[in-house]
Amino acid sequence: MSTTDRTARPRLATLVTVGVSAIVLLTVLSLLVLVDHFAIDYAEREAGQRLQQLSWQMRDALNRVIQKATGDVALLTALPQIRDAQSPAETRKVLESLQKTFPDYAWIGMANPDGTVYAATQGLLEGVDVSGRDWFKGGQDKLYAGDFHPAVLLGKKLPQSSDPWRFVDAAGPVQRADGSYRGVLCVHMSWGWARRLAHNILAPADKQYSADIFVVRGDGTVVLGPKGMEEQKIVNSSLALSQAGATGSLKETWGDERRYLTGYSLSGQKGDPATLSWSVLVRQPEDLALAGARALERQILLLGAVLGVVLALAAAVVARRLTTPLNALSKNIEQRLSMPANAADAAPPELVPVDSYHEVQVLSRALAELLRNEEVHLGTLRALNEKLETTVAERTREIARKALQLERALAQEQSTQQLLQERAAELRAILDNAHDAFIALDPGGVVLDWNRQAERLLGWSRAEVIGQPLGAMVLPPLLRRAYERDMRQLAEAGAGTESVLNRRIELTLHNREGKELSVEISLAYVPRSSGHLFIAFLHDISERRSLFASMEAMALRDTLTGLPNRRALMQTLDEALQRANRLRQSCAVFFLDLDRFKQVNDRYGHEEGDELLRQFAERVRQTVRKTDTVGRLAGDEFIVILEMLHSDDDAQETADKLRPVLQQPFVLKTATVMLGASIGIAIHHPDDPADIEMLLGRADRAMYVNKQQGAQQRARR
Repeated sequence: MSTTDRTARPRLATLVTVGVSAIVLLTVLSLLVLVDHFAIDYAEREAGQRLQQLSWQMRDALNRVIQKATGDVALLTALPQIRDAQSPAETRKVLESLQKTFPDYAWIGMANPDGTVYAATQGLLEGVDVSGRDWFKGGQDKLYAGDFHPAVLLGKKLPQSSDPWRFVDAAGPVQRADGSYRGVLCVHMSWGWARRLAHNILAPADKQYSADIFVVRGDGTVVLGPKGMEEQKIVNSSLALSQAGATGSLKETWGDERRYLTGYSLSGQKGDPATLSWSVLVRQPEDLALAGARALERQILLLGAVLGVVLALAAAVVARRLTTPLNALSKNIEQRLSMPANAADAAPPELVPVDSYHEVQVLSRALAELLRNEEVHLGTLRALNEKLETTVAERTREIARKALQLERALAQEQSTQQLLQERAAELRAILDNAHDAFIALDPGGVVLDWNRQAERLLGWSRAEVIGQPLGAMVLPPLLRRAYERDMRQLAEAGAGTESVLNRRIELTLHNREGKELSVEISLAYVPRSSGHLFIAFLHDISERRSLFASMEAMALRDTLTGLPNRRALMQTLDEALQRANRLRQSCAVFFLDLDRFKQVNDRYGHEEGDELLRQFAERVRQTVRKTDTVGRLAGDEFIVILEMLHSDDDAQETADKLRPVLQQPFVLKTATVMLGASIGIAIHHPDDPADIEMLLGRADRAMYVNKQQGAQQRARR
């Protein structure tokens, strides 16, 4: 490294100055983040609470005015001059007296039951039909408050004003002293009171906060608000929340694309027709609401900048004073480093210790000592280098001799490796052409090898399964845990596990398509220098199992009807009796015998008799439940096992269903015959002994009794 490169590095004084300035900058930025997070958030909450309180004040004031109007209506309807008025003039006098007291009542009138105005202030609309007005309909049976609406009939009769006439109604029923219906009394309040109310509430806050009050009807129409927005529809989040009955404040964007803080509430009470549900919204521009917090941010930023400049200057002065001794020491070291590399015989300049503060003094002395030690070590290193060159020459000759020996050994190993490869190829050919599937597994059950017969048997190619766990591929989920446990035991016990190794075991596996596959497995243990492995041979026994299953099914089925035979019936009946005792449910056994079957068999032949037995068996099977068992005992004798009976009548009901079905004609190939069937019923209750022979004997005896009764009935006919 050249002297130019070393002097291009920054000085310690510069680093200290930059570090102090960076710390001040980070401190100021941290303060700004805290102010933005806490002060702005606090300012938003304070402004939201203030706007929410203004909304509550306006809401409560609106409710009080509506309550006063409905209260005045209730008071008027209770006056005798109104209830039992003798003339319109008498009623008009009372109404005008109230109007003088409350000038906001632009019109007060009473309508007859047919909807014509009986009396009104200044005689306005007297005799006019108002039966279609909402206030008349709503005030016939209860106190009613009508929502904000324009003047339809009174607009041209009232004095001209700067703003169009708009009203809010309060109405109620009038009853005579005897309780009979007299009519409806209504008060039209001019909308000027609402404007004055909003002005009085906002007057203290408007100068400081520039807040706006909105009173919004249920359909979103502004009935009271800043100029230009009245009777306009608005849609925003605060309106939706207030209409849902919520109260609070939020930050949102209005239709003028400006951000506002908005407090919201809902006047009136839901379900009370004497109140009005208006959304009261009080908004304030966001920049005004957060003006104080923004000013605090600017002050902190200015103070931080001034503080950073002052601290940076102080750090520069202190750093320069502290680094002067270090600079002298650094200059001395650079002089030693600048000496040419080939000037080995020239004596380098001595490192002079610096007498300054303690740390620099210790550092300079330590460096001087290190340099003296370095000169001693260099002399020792030169001697060692000469000795090393002699040793390397000797080792080189020895390595050449060892390399010749290694070359000969490698040639012999290559010959051995070629022989091993030939033997491996022979073994691979034998395994690939073996009749059984071959699988090699490590102690953890991971596939190490796989022959072609295994590919054909299980469906996976050798490249796909190498390194994969065998159990997760071919074993059902319920057997995998047992397989993993057995593999661990085999790996621990090794060749001593004679109970499994070198024996044939039958298992059911899954191939790649998910189909079950019955195989016979023989497992062998093979020790190796680096552990051991397991060799498995799999032989497909699916055809053999299918043959055995078919023979077993044939042994349990009647060859003529396909029903369970006597052996299967005995097994099924034993299981049914055990279930009946366990579930505390009765079961029944039907003993069925075809009447006059021998006559049909003798007359039409055995083929027709066999066809008759098949049709008979099918009718019985179709008539009983699918959960019941129908079987052929022998000849024309059949057994029906009914389970899960709620009562003994259930068995008799099933027998009653069977008899008419079995009495219907049987259509054979050469004739149509009509036979009956004798049915014997034996019922087993949960507490009865589970004796199959006794139960069948009872059913047999009951069948013969039924057969004799049928014969006697036929004889009487």
